[in-house]
This record gives sequence, C-alpha cells and structure tokens, in this order.
Amino acid sequence: MTKKELRQQIKQLKAITPLAVREVEADMVFNTIRSMPVWRQISNILCYWSLPDELPTHKSVNQWLDDGKNIYLPRVKGDDLEIVPYHGSQSLDDNNKFHIGEPVGDGVDPSCLELIIVPAVALDAYRNRLGRGKGFYDRLLSTTSCPTIGVACDFQLVDEVPVEPHDRPLDCVVTSDTVIFNEEKQALFQSE
Repeated sequence: MTKKELRQQIKQLKAITPLAVREVEADMVFNTIRSMPVWRQISNILCYWSLPDELPTHKSVNQWLDDGKNIYLPRVKGDDLEIVPYHGSQSLDDNNKFHIGEPVGDGVDPSCLELIIVPAVALDAYRNRLGRGKGFYDRLLSTTSCPTIGVACDFQLVDEVPVEPHDRPLDCVVTSDTVIFNEEKQALFQSE
C-alpha cells in the first residue's frame, strides 16, 4: 500500500469514528504516557494542538500545564516547525495558512525539549510514522535526540507504514491498547 492509499484508508476510518470514542482513547493514551518513567524525569514537553481528525490533546495539554509541566506547541514557519511555549488556550491563534491553533510568542531552541509527543496518520509495530506528507515532523525530529512518542487511535496502528530513507522511527508508539518501544530505551517507557 502506498502512503497516499494508507492516508485515504485512515481518513475513512476517522470519518466513522465518533469524537467521543477518540476522546476516550486519548484519555487512555495520555494516562499511559503519564505512568511512564520518562514522564517523572522531564519538564519540557512538545505536544500538538489537535485538529478535529487527530487524537484529541486539548484536555491533556491543559492538564499537564496545570500539573506544572512546561508545554510547547509547534508553529509552522515556512517549511519547518518552530517551537513556542504554550500558556493556555487564550494564547493560541488560528489565523494562519492551515487554520491550526498555534501559539503566539517567541520561538525557542528545540534543544530545550525533553520529550516530543508526535501526531500520526498511521503508526506501525516498527515505530514508523506516517504523517500528513509535508515533512514538518521529519525535519524537526532530525534536529533533536530527545525521546519521541507517536500517539494515535488504535485503528491507526497498521501492519506496516511505507518508509523512505529520510523517515526516522520513533522511540515509542502508544495507542489505547498498545505500547511499543525501542528496547534500548526500555527504562524510559516501561513502568515497573
């Protein structure tokens, strides 16, 4: 299956999956992440402000902010993602090319990040990720060595994601039913 075909297949599945189901799955995914050892070790987290068809993040991002974590969100700048501190939903602006809620304010160096939570169209057991096709996250992830976790609804976990030489596997994949991690980084992701 090509990337385009897989994107179309997942798009159809998203269209028939009610928001309430995706919200329940999001709670399960983010509760799993909060139980991981890496969560207790870090303060600076890059997440994403979810689009209507993505695993919902709004509730969790605000909860993490209330928990004292430093939350960062991406902002599209040309062909790249700029990392910007998140200070609450009042600090978002959707007056941009993609009409995505993006944080306002100055960008920061990605080297401050200690964990990146990555959205996906599809994920596989090899921790490969299929995005929307613009390469924003591929470029960002090539500049950092902090742990990465791909998140999605369970139906977005597929047998195999088509990969290209520039594609980089994530360190961990979390859906409501599954956790798959790089064995070399087991101590970060596996609860005792």
